[in-house]
Amino acid sequence: MSRQDGKIRWGIASTGAVAHAFAQDIRSAKGAVLAGVASRDPQKARRFAGKHPGIKAFDSLDAMVASDLIDAVYVASPHSAHLSQALTALEARKPVLVEKPLTTSTRGVKRLSEASFTSRTFAMEAMWTRYLPAVRAARKVIRAGQIGTIRSIRSELTRRRPFDPKNRFFDPAQAGGALLDIGVYQISLACFFLGKPETIEGSWTEAPTGVDVAAELTLGFGTATAHLSCGFDRDGDNRFIIEGDKGTLVLGIPFIGARILGRYNSPAMADLAFPGGEGFAARWRRKIGARLPLPGAKRKIFPVPGTGLSCEIEAASNAIREGRMEEPDNTLSDSLMVIEIVETILAQDPKKSWKPGR
Repeated sequence: MSRQDGKIRWGIASTGAVAHAFAQDIRSAKGAVLAGVASRDPQKARRFAGKHPGIKAFDSLDAMVASDLIDAVYVASPHSAHLSQALTALEARKPVLVEKPLTTSTRGVKRLSEASFTSRTFAMEAMWTRYLPAVRAARKVIRAGQIGTIRSIRSELTRRRPFDPKNRFFDPAQAGGALLDIGVYQISLACFFLGKPETIEGSWTEAPTGVDVAAELTLGFGTATAHLSCGFDRDGDNRFIIEGDKGTLVLGIPFIGARILGRYNSPAMADLAFPGGEGFAARWRRKIGARLPLPGAKRKIFPVPGTGLSCEIEAASNAIREGRMEEPDNTLSDSLMVIEIVETILAQDPKKSWKPGR
């Protein structure tokens, strides 16, 4: 499948911002190389290739998946195109890495899973946060029982977005909404640490276009409860906090690209030493907090090149090279569970309506 040097040759479907981030970060990924790009607009593909020398611009996704120059496909298109483009790759028996969310519905995830099984071809959601070294270190600490029995997870992931009904964040035709865009990170990570939730509760706030501008979730995991909040209506804390009966872990900031893992004796100490927020004042408080001589406080930095996508690129490439159909730490069943939770929340009537500017 791959070249004599063993590297998986990736082709990108789409030419947006995340596609450029993938093209930059793959340079730092072991066992992978960028070989091509395809777009519905051939001129965009050629311009993209011009910015990343050495890759081939294809006039269509069909042409790219049919090429012997490409071993695997990264789908970086808008949410609403994920399923159709992933199916195109799988039908050509090209392994596929699909940007989150894997698809916009449980029905779509099941269809993609069936296509992967039928073609015996690798498929994976690009839930890159699961592969960051800081996140992997946090799971290792949890599994080793070093912070005791997990009692609570707290996470807010919110970024204010100016309301534009045609923007992908708010447009239902483009599968807009906070849960599908950013809430999936929190749900996926909570399940990554604690498994399948036993109970699912929550509510959502409706934007003028009908999509969810914000949502609140409470997931029950036996002895632990995850309180998650996401939205486009405000700028928030953007940490991921895991509380055990013997200590507290903090990932951030923002946790989706975490380079730092903090470990503290209590939630109060964690809030003092590692406060949330991304503004100047918040960064200043964290700088001061990191210098406080707090008993038992530990803070470790996990450098990652570029955006951090290289970690998931390496994991996917390794799985493909080994002939796997899935990456064990990020299966299609995991992706299905996340979308099932999203659909459970959105099946309810909205709790309230949001008026932009207020």
